[in-house]
Amino acid sequence: MSAGVLPFLRAIDFTKNNFKDDFPVAVENMTSLTWLRANKTHLSEVPDSLTKLNKLEDLILSRNEIKELPQEITEMAGLRSLNLRHNKLQKEGIPYSLFDLEELTTLDFSHNNLDSCPENLHRAKALLVLNVAHNRIREVPPSLFTQLKYMQHLDLSNNLIEYIPPQIRRLQQLKSLNISYNPLQHDQFRSLSGLVQLESLNIAHTQRGINNIPSEFDKLVSLTEIDLSYNKLTRVPEPVYRLENLKRANFSHNEISEMSSLTECWTELITLNLTENKLSEIPACICKLTKLKRLYLNGNKITFEGVPSLIGKLQNLEVFMAARNNMTCVPDSLCKCSNLRQMDLSANQLVALPASIWELKQLKNLNTDDNPNLVMPEKPPPEVKGSGAEFYNVDFSLYNQRKVAGLKPSAETMPQKDKEAERKKLRARLRIKQAQLKEEEGGKQDSNKFLKGLSEYKEDSGSVSTYLSSRARLNQNDNQDEERKEIRNKKWTDALTKPALDYTELFPEVVNGSVGQEEGLYMWRIDNFLPLLLDDAVGRFYEADCYIILHASQRENLPGLLYDIHFWIGAKCEIDKKACAAIHAVHLRNMLGCDNRTTREEQGDESDEFILYFDGDIEVLEGGSESGFFQVEETIYIKRLFKCHGQNNILLEPVETHVDSIDHRHSYLLDDGMDIVVWFGKLSKLTQNKKTTLFAEKINKLERKNKATITVITKYETEKQHIFFSMLNGDPTSIKDPTVGKIEDYEDSYSVPTPKLYEVHLGVGYLELPQLEFSVNRPMTQQMLRTQRVYLLDTYTDVFVWVGAHSDRLLRAAAAKLSGEILKMITRPATAIVNTCFEGVESALFRSFFHKWDDIVAVDFTRAADKVIAPSSTEGKEEMKVDLTALFIKREPPMSPADCTEYREQWKENLETMSCFVMEGKNYTRLPAGEQGHFYTENCYIFLCTYWMFISDFNDDLLEQYVILQKKQSTGKKKNEDGYGEGEGGGSDEEEEEEEALVCRVYFWQGRDASKVCWPQYSLSSFRAKIREKIGSKMPVEDERCFQQQESVKFLSYFNGKFIIHKGKRPGNNDPETPQPRPRLYQVRQNGNILAQRCVEVGCSSLLLNSGFCYILKVPAEKDGDMCYILYVWIGSRSSEELMNASIDIGKEAFDDVDTVSVLYEGTNEPDIFWSALGGRRQYDNQADWMDVIRLFRCSNERGYFAVSEKCSDFCQDDLSDEDVMILDSGTDVFVWIGEESSDVERKLALKSAQLYQQHIQDLSGEARKLSIVRRGKENLKFIKLFHGWGPFRARTKNSS
Repeated sequence: MSAGVLPFLRAIDFTKNNFKDDFPVAVENMTSLTWLRANKTHLSEVPDSLTKLNKLEDLILSRNEIKELPQEITEMAGLRSLNLRHNKLQKEGIPYSLFDLEELTTLDFSHNNLDSCPENLHRAKALLVLNVAHNRIREVPPSLFTQLKYMQHLDLSNNLIEYIPPQIRRLQQLKSLNISYNPLQHDQFRSLSGLVQLESLNIAHTQRGINNIPSEFDKLVSLTEIDLSYNKLTRVPEPVYRLENLKRANFSHNEISEMSSLTECWTELITLNLTENKLSEIPACICKLTKLKRLYLNGNKITFEGVPSLIGKLQNLEVFMAARNNMTCVPDSLCKCSNLRQMDLSANQLVALPASIWELKQLKNLNTDDNPNLVMPEKPPPEVKGSGAEFYNVDFSLYNQRKVAGLKPSAETMPQKDKEAERKKLRARLRIKQAQLKEEEGGKQDSNKFLKGLSEYKEDSGSVSTYLSSRARLNQNDNQDEERKEIRNKKWTDALTKPALDYTELFPEVVNGSVGQEEGLYMWRIDNFLPLLLDDAVGRFYEADCYIILHASQRENLPGLLYDIHFWIGAKCEIDKKACAAIHAVHLRNMLGCDNRTTREEQGDESDEFILYFDGDIEVLEGGSESGFFQVEETIYIKRLFKCHGQNNILLEPVETHVDSIDHRHSYLLDDGMDIVVWFGKLSKLTQNKKTTLFAEKINKLERKNKATITVITKYETEKQHIFFSMLNGDPTSIKDPTVGKIEDYEDSYSVPTPKLYEVHLGVGYLELPQLEFSVNRPMTQQMLRTQRVYLLDTYTDVFVWVGAHSDRLLRAAAAKLSGEILKMITRPATAIVNTCFEGVESALFRSFFHKWDDIVAVDFTRAADKVIAPSSTEGKEEMKVDLTALFIKREPPMSPADCTEYREQWKENLETMSCFVMEGKNYTRLPAGEQGHFYTENCYIFLCTYWMFISDFNDDLLEQYVILQKKQSTGKKKNEDGYGEGEGGGSDEEEEEEEALVCRVYFWQGRDASKVCWPQYSLSSFRAKIREKIGSKMPVEDERCFQQQESVKFLSYFNGKFIIHKGKRPGNNDPETPQPRPRLYQVRQNGNILAQRCVEVGCSSLLLNSGFCYILKVPAEKDGDMCYILYVWIGSRSSEELMNASIDIGKEAFDDVDTVSVLYEGTNEPDIFWSALGGRRQYDNQADWMDVIRLFRCSNERGYFAVSEKCSDFCQDDLSDEDVMILDSGTDVFVWIGEESSDVERKLALKSAQLYQQHIQDLSGEARKLSIVRRGKENLKFIKLFHGWGPFRARTKNSS
C-alpha cells in the first residue's frame, strides 16, 4: 500500500468514523502526514500508528473516550498542536515528558477529568495556547506564569480556582484571558493591570462587585472585549468607561441601575449587552455610539420615556432586544434605524407601535408576543405584483398571448418597441421596392434611347461621316468596357484573406526547410487530426486513411518551384480524417504561397496526373490508423441490490445480491443495467414502495437515458415473482414467512451512517484531505460542490468521487487513487465499491445524499397553497409555462337540427333492446314502461342497451371479449364445415363480409343527490355479475357511468327528447309516507343543439322564468274529492320553434298522472292559478341571447403547469370543479368562479387570464364586458340563471378533495 498515494498525503480528517474496534493500519504509510483530525471516532486510546508519524504537527482527537496518553507520544518531536478536549483524561494519564517537546505551542485539555494542572506543564516553554477549561482544577502553580513567558491565550474557566497568583503579570504577551466561572476571592485582579497586550478578558461569574474592580483597569489600553456578566455590579466601574478601544462589552445579569455619561467614550463599541439589570432608561449619550450594531436590554425596567429620542442616529444598529421591560410604546425615532434586522419587544406593556415600523425594509424578525393590549398599525398595501403585463414571470400582454396562440396580433395590442421594429421592417421593404421600380424605369429609358438611336441612324444612313463618328464612339466605349473588365476580373485568390496561423505544429518539416525546398514528391498521413510526414512517398495507401501529397517541380524559364497539392481520401476512412485532410491541404498551400487550388482524389477515382506521380502504380491496402475521435465503449453495469430503509427520510442501502438479503419488511431495487426490478415485500410500507419506485425512475432517467426496462412487482403479483428471484439465483420459498413468529423479528435496526464529504487538495508534492462541515441545521447541499474541485463522499457503504468540470487533471488522478485507499482503509460491507461521478451527470444514488438535490419532480402547482411552499419571489426564475390558447379560439358552432335528427335516428336504428332498472337500496327493480325517461336526483338507474356496432370501432376491452367469444363458437363452426348442415353454422363467405356485431352497454346513471356508495355497491353486486354471466356469454359487455346532466348525446337520443329529471326520491309502493303534493316547475332547455335537450325541475318561482325558454308547471288540484294535477306548458315569447314543439310534446305525452294539459303563451293572460303556484307574478328575464355566446373555461394546474381549457356547450353545475377556477362568459359579463380547494397560483393566474380574455373580446367586437368574482356557495342569481337546474352544492366531506 505504501506504493500508492498515501505517502504523499499531508492532511486527513477522520471525523465521525467509527474506530471503536480497530484503527486503520494504513495510517502508518502516511509518512508525510502533518495534520490529522479524528473527532467523534469512539477512540478509547491513542492508536500506536499515530505515534509513529514523525512528521505529524497537529493532532486533534476531541470528543472521544481517551483516558490516558501513551508514553510514545513524547517521541513525536514535530508535534506542535495537541487537542484532546471532551475526553476522559486524568492527571495521571498524561506523561510528564510530553511538555519537553520543544515544538509544542498549542495544548487543549478542556472538558476532561483533571483535578489539577499536569505535572511539568511549566516546562512547555514554547506554549502559546493553553486551554484547561471545564475541569476540576483548584489551584494554578505560580511557575506556570513565570516560565511560560510567551503565552498568548489562556483559558482557565469553569474550574474551582479561588486564587490567581500575582505572577500572572509576567505574561506580557497574553492577548486573551478567560477565568470566568471560578469562585475567586475578593481582591484578585490588581496584577491584571500589567497585561498591556491583553485584548479579551472574561471574568464573568467571579463574584465581582464595584469595590473589587481595581482602578488600574484603564491601563489595559489594548482591551477590545470584556465580559463582566453574572456578577454583583450596581454600576459600570469607572475605569471600564476609559477603555476607549472596547468593541464588545457584556454587563448582563448584574444589578446595574444607571449608565454614566462616560458611555460616550466607547466610540468603537459594536456590541453592548445590558440584559437582566435594573435600568429604567437608556442614557442619551448612547446615541453617540455610531458604530453600535447590537444592543441587548432584555429584562430591565425601561419605559417609553426611557428610550432617548435621538436613538435614530444609530444608523448601523442591526439588533435591538428589549423584551421583558415596561414600555407602552416605542418612539418613532427607533424606526429611523434603517439597518435594523432583528427587534424583540415581547413581554412589555405595549399598546401601539408607530406606523413607520413597516418602513424598516431590512427587518426580518419582529417579536411582539405577550403584549395583550397591543394593536398593530395597519400595514400599508404592498406593491401590487403583476399589476402590469408581467405576473408570476408570465407575460400576460394580449399581444404576446395572441402570438403564442398562433393568432396575428393587431396593431392596437402591439407594444411600442414592437411597433417601432415593425415600422423599420416596413421602411426597409419600401426602400427595396423603390429601388426595384427605379431600376425597371432605368431599363425602360435605356431601351427607348436605343430605339431612338436606331431611327436616327436610319434617317442618316447616307451620311458616312455620321457612321464613322458613331463607330468611333462605339470603339471608345469598348475600350472603356475592357478597362473596367480588367479591373473587375482579378484572381480568385486575391479576394481570400489568409488566416494568421502558426504552422509550426502542423508542418514543422516545411517550416525548418527540410521539405518542399527541392524538387520531389512528399506525403503526409492524417493521424489524430494532424499531418504526419512519411519517410517514403510511394504509391501505397490504406483504405481507412487520408493522405496529403505535395509535388514540387521546377518552373519553366522561371525561378522557384511549382507546387501541386492533392489530398487522397480512402473509401473506408472516418469523417474526421476527411475533414482534416482537406483543411490541412489548404494550410499547406497558404504556407507555401501557392496560387493554384488543392485537388481532391478519391479511392478508385484518381486523376491521371496523380497516378503519373507514382509511375502509374498505386496500391491500396486494407486497414488504417484509428480515428481521432473517442470511441464510445459499451457501458458495463454491475448488478446491485438495494434495500429501502426508513419512513420519513428514506435511503437505499446496498446489500449482497443474494436471496438471503431479502425479507418482507422492506422493498428492494435490483439494478442490472438495462433491467431494473422493484420488489415489494409483503409487510413493506407504502412510503417505502413509492420511494423505491421513484428511485428506479431516477436511475433510468439520469443514468440509462430512459432506455432501461423497469419492472415493478407488488406483493399481489405472484406470477411475476420468478423474474426477481431468477435474477438473484434463489428460491422465494427460502425467505422467512412474515406471518410466522413475532413481528419484532422484522424490526428495521438499520442506522443510517453519517456521510463524510472530503475535499481533495493538491499542492507541490503533497495531498490534503479535509472534511466539509455540515449539520442538521446546515445540511449537505449541492452548492458545497465547486466546479474547480474534486470531492470524495464516504457513505460507509460506498465511496463516491465527484469530479468538477473545471478541475485539474492531476487532481482527478490523485482523487481516483485516494478513493481506493479510503475504501480499503476501514472495514466495510462486501458490496462497497468506488463510484466516479462527473459534474452534471451524477448518479441518482449520489444525489440522494444531498439535501433537496432532485430534478425529477417540479413544483406541484396542483395542490393548495397551504400544502406547497411557494417561492417568495419570481425574480431570477424561469418563465412559468402556461397554455391560454383556448381563450383565443372561436366558439364551436352548434350542430344543425337536420344533422342532429340524422344522428338521433341512426343511433335509435342501431339500438336493438333497452332494459331499465332502478336501484332502491340493495334491490334492482325493473322500471315500468311509463317511467322510462323519468329520473330522480336521489336515485340511480341502470340501462341495459344492446346495439349494433362496427367491429373496427371496438375499443381494446370490447375487442378482447369479442375474440374470446369467437373462439368459444369455433366448435360449432367446425361442425358446419364437416357437413352437419349448411345454414346452421353460418357460411364462411357471409361471415367474412360482416362488419358489425351486437354489443351490450350498461349505462349506470347517478343522480346529483344520490349516495356516493351506489356505484361501488353496483360494481360488487351479484346483479352485475349475472349481467356479465348471461349477456357476456353472447356478446361483449361494457359499463359506462354517467352523472346527472353530464350524459352523452348518444344516451340522450334513446329517449327521443323526453328526458325529465325530478327533484327528490322516486315514489315507491313501500314508502311509509306519501309526500305532500306541491307545485313543480320544469325548465325545458337545449344546450348547444337539440340532442342535448332535457326537462329539469327547478325552483318553483317566477323569478326563474325566461322568455327564451319553455317551462312546464305541474299544479296539484282536487276534482270530485280526489287529488289530480293540472299541467301548464308555458311558451316563452322568444323561444325557438324546435323548443316550443318539444315542450308541448313532453307536456302531452310524458306526464301520465295529469288531468288536463294547457298550453300558455307568454303574455296571453295566464290564469291566476299559474302565477299563484309560482309564488306570485314577479319580474323575470325577457331574453336568453346569451345561449348563443355562453362559454365555460376551466383553469387548472393538474398538468404540472397552468392551462385553460373549454368545456363543451352542454355544461351544468357539476362541471364547476371545486379544485379549479372557472371562467364563465355570458356575453355581457365575465365571471371568475373560485373553488374552495383551488390553489393561490390558480386563482391569481385565472384572474389575469380573465382580464386578458376581456381585452381580447373588446379588441374583437369593441364591447366591454364586466368582470365579476364568484365564490363557491355564494353565487348570485345572475350567475345561477345561466345554469340549467341549479341546486345546492353537495356537502363536502373531509376526504372529498
